[in-house]
Amino acid sequence: MNKEAHKKVIRARAGLVLDHPFFGHLALRLKLVEDAKCDTAWSDGRILAYNPLYVQILPGEKLKGLMGHVVMHPACRHHLRRKSREPGLWNMACDYAINWILLEAGLSLPDGYLDDPGLRGRTADNIYAHLEAERFRERSDNQDRRVEKQAMEAGEEVDLPDVESRGKRRQRIGESEDHEEDSGEAEAIDQDGPDEDQGDPGQGDPGRSGEVRDAPPAEDGAGGIGEDTTGESQWRINLAQAASRARSMGDLPAGLARMIERLLSPKLDWRQLLNRFIQASARSDYAWMPPNRRYLHRNLYLPAMRSTDLPEVVVAVDTSGSVSSTELNQFAAELSAILETCAQSVHLLYCDSRVARVETVGRQDLPLSLVPVGGGGTDFRPAFDWVEGRGLAPLCMIYLTDLACNRFPQPPPYPVLWACVGEVSAPPPFGEWLSINGSE
Repeated sequence: MNKEAHKKVIRARAGLVLDHPFFGHLALRLKLVEDAKCDTAWSDGRILAYNPLYVQILPGEKLKGLMGHVVMHPACRHHLRRKSREPGLWNMACDYAINWILLEAGLSLPDGYLDDPGLRGRTADNIYAHLEAERFRERSDNQDRRVEKQAMEAGEEVDLPDVESRGKRRQRIGESEDHEEDSGEAEAIDQDGPDEDQGDPGQGDPGRSGEVRDAPPAEDGAGGIGEDTTGESQWRINLAQAASRARSMGDLPAGLARMIERLLSPKLDWRQLLNRFIQASARSDYAWMPPNRRYLHRNLYLPAMRSTDLPEVVVAVDTSGSVSSTELNQFAAELSAILETCAQSVHLLYCDSRVARVETVGRQDLPLSLVPVGGGGTDFRPAFDWVEGRGLAPLCMIYLTDLACNRFPQPPPYPVLWACVGEVSAPPPFGEWLSINGSE
């Protein structure tokens, strides 16, 4: 081991802990490993490997920036998200996604780092698609110029490819890139990339600030039921702890805070939230007859899940004119798919300032077809009064509305989900709510 380089890395990590506690806390979670074969430094979510020769030529502040950059990759789950994408281009996309945050936090990155103001605030996945499209356009333009030059030298007319031909060419380029990736040969991103004889299993470091490599496969014997073999759960904990420490010291830049919120509290699609709400309201019973067949071979008689039923669900539809037919059809299709497996009956209430029409449908009548009537003002109270007046005890009510009304009843004894269309200026006074025209 190069002891001088190792001491320098330890000092840089200690400096991160003192000057930039968020990045320092994350750096302490990685095991330091010397790797003379790598280009600069890298992490796979478990170790922080560094080239001792590269470390020795870096000034102290830029070494701290290098370490901050490397730890941001697993913090953003870059080591888990590449899938089949080209490693070199994925590293570039990840660099563009995080470098501006590091600069905003006051870190100094090594010379050659990648940053583009036009790509700031975008995800690595989005940036990758952008870079891939740019690379294809550049290659297409270069090929067109070569064709044009050859044709002019031969005295022939130039017939450049149309859009369809470009699409076919893009497919051929993609197939060629897949072949190169499968062969394990690193594509030269720029002149400063690693030499092929370095033996580097990664794809180099285009930005000279540290690369991300895929998480290693699970060890033999790992991967039991419910076991996280990728370390993703632990990194979520690390991220939350690092953010908490930085906030307590008053050192959490706005861009970094937004990124952490997005990573720790990702917005779910409204379809997932709708399904989660209904399943949470479902009745789950166990019965001894028939017994749970999973344990009979061990001579254990345990109860089995008998049913997951929603005897009565109330769906109220705001017909004041603010909900479009497209939104009605989309909502009806999603709701039907969920209720088809767990609902016995559904009461459909079409409401404006009163309950204009009521339909009761069974599972055999699904999918739902929402045909609103009315169109006057909005009042949320009549739908709840209708339920109470008939002595119903539904396990849940789902109200499709734009929430453009402040006439609410007292909270009922059953769960309520407000499926909101359009911009919501203020949340409802009770129940849960979701937006069905976006991903919130």
